[in-house]
Formats: sequence, C-alpha cells, structure tokens
Amino acid sequence: MAKAEPILYLSNRDLEQLGLSLGEIVPILEAMFRRKASGDTAQPPKIFFHRGGPRFYSSMVSSAPGLGYAGCKWQSGDPENPGRGLAYIQGLFILSEDATGQPVAIMDSKWVTGNRTAAASAVAAKHLARRDARTIAILGCGLQGRKNLEALKAVLPSLVRCQAYDVVAEREAAFVRETHERWGVVVVGAGSAERAVRGADIVITAGPIEDHRRATLMPEWLAPGTLTIALDYDSYVTDAAIAAADLVLTDDRGQIEDARQREGKFTGVTRIDAELADLLTTGQGRRTTEDQRILVFNLGIALEDLATGVEILNRARRKKVGILLPA
Repeated sequence: MAKAEPILYLSNRDLEQLGLSLGEIVPILEAMFRRKASGDTAQPPKIFFHRGGPRFYSSMVSSAPGLGYAGCKWQSGDPENPGRGLAYIQGLFILSEDATGQPVAIMDSKWVTGNRTAAASAVAAKHLARRDARTIAILGCGLQGRKNLEALKAVLPSLVRCQAYDVVAEREAAFVRETHERWGVVVVGAGSAERAVRGADIVITAGPIEDHRRATLMPEWLAPGTLTIALDYDSYVTDAAIAAADLVLTDDRGQIEDARQREGKFTGVTRIDAELADLLTTGQGRRTTEDQRILVFNLGIALEDLATGVEILNRARRKKVGILLPA
C-alpha cells in the first residue's frame, strides 16, 4: 500500500524566496494554454459570488493529467482590506497529485493570483500589442497595477511611459512614487481615467470586480491600434467600447458565458473572436493590422493557478523551502 506523503505548506514569504519571476511565469502559462487547446485539461466554471458590494468569494478547480496534478483555489476579495492592513485578495491554493488525488502542497493564493494574473496579461500583450507600443495606461493602482507594469515591461521592452489613474488620489500618488523609473518606465499620475487612456498603446483595467458595473471607458478614448486588457470582468469597459473593438478575446469562453448566465455580466459582449489558447496554437484572433483595436477579457482561470503552482512546488522541493505538514 502506498504511504501518504507529508503536505508542503508554503507561505507568502516562502514563495518570495523561490525567486520565480513574472518573466519566467509567462512561458509556463503559454505552455498551459497550448495544453488547454489540446484537450489535456479539465476546468469546470469557477464559483464566484459577491457578498455585498465589491466583496466576493471564489473557488476555482482544474486538472491537467499530462502535467500530473490537479488544483483548487479558495479565496476572497475585499477592496476595504488594505485599509485594515490586509491584502485585497486572501486565500489558499491546494495542489494534488493527479494519479492518486493525494494533496501534496498548500500555498498562499494571494501570491499565486497576483503573479499569474499579471503574467497572463503579459501573454496577451506579447502576442497582441503593436510592435511599437511605448505607452501603457494603468487604471487601478493596487497590486495588479504594479504587477502588470512589471510583467508587460518584461515582454515589451519598448514600453517607456506609464499613465496611471486610481479613484483614490493617494493610491495613485503612491503608485507613481514607488514605480517611477523602477523598470525603466517613466510613470506619471493622470488624474482621470480619460487622461490615462488617451494616447496609450496598451490599457490595463485593474479595479475591483464590481457587483454592479461602473463602466466608464469610452471608445473615443482608445486610439487606433490600442490593446485593452480587462482584469476586472466588464466592470469598467462600456458596451460602446466593447462594440468598437475590432477583435475580442478571452482566456476562457465558458467562463464568460457562465458569468453572463449566473451573474448578469458581459451583456455587451456579442462575440468572442478567439481564446488565448486559440491565439497561441492556430493564430486565431491575432492582430493583422497595426490600427486594430483589440479587447481582451482576462478573467483569470484555474489552469493558470495550476501551472504556476506546479512550478512553485518543483522549485520549493529543489530548494527545500516550506514546512512539511503531517499527511
């Protein structure tokens, strides 16, 4: 009879010690998207529900038999948490050996979510941004604003300017102070969403996922050739801006449809031209002219957590990082 193995626990501090960079996560996610396209994965719709205003809980599960693992993430999000000294996103990711179902690792989901989300943006930007992209707009100056700036600079070294905006002026100012020229990018505070977006080659919307939309991003703000990546569902992109996009992509069609049916979201999305998995394997949804306006809804999928978690586990075992819990 096989003996149950100890479970490796990895805290946020442990994960930081591993030195897994955003630039290294990008090809890991690309490989997982290709695996998704091949059918060697399982990923039920995520469970996602709000608990009054922008507070939410979510559960996300997936498996990749060819990779040898399955995973489950349970987490919550509350934009009021930073004011309490807590992270906006909190939770745990459980990794199981697929052959036996045995749990082998438990790790901080905040680190996993923060880094894989930004790396997924970088995957989209790497393959869809204009070749001469120089300016990025960041709407939402929290963790994802910082992570996305770092991740996109890793895959698009041509970026030299960031126009940042946050509804909380102090948060916008702190973002400018902390990131200005940190990755070789000049960062300026825009003072409004419109001023941030106008003139940008890439737009990242990274606000809280709202129960009731506060859509403000207008199509006339977006210059020809702009790539917009929405990380906050359709919370801030108006239906007019969605309709004006020449191409609309997502990380998972099924998740868009599930959110439409269960939560009333994405009512303005009348077509999806491709998934990122299609883009990477067949070229479907690729940019064909420099003036195409492209919109990507990166909702964040469980397979991204799984791919990142497997790499974390392998590194932690090699470096002997973490605490072993009894099986």
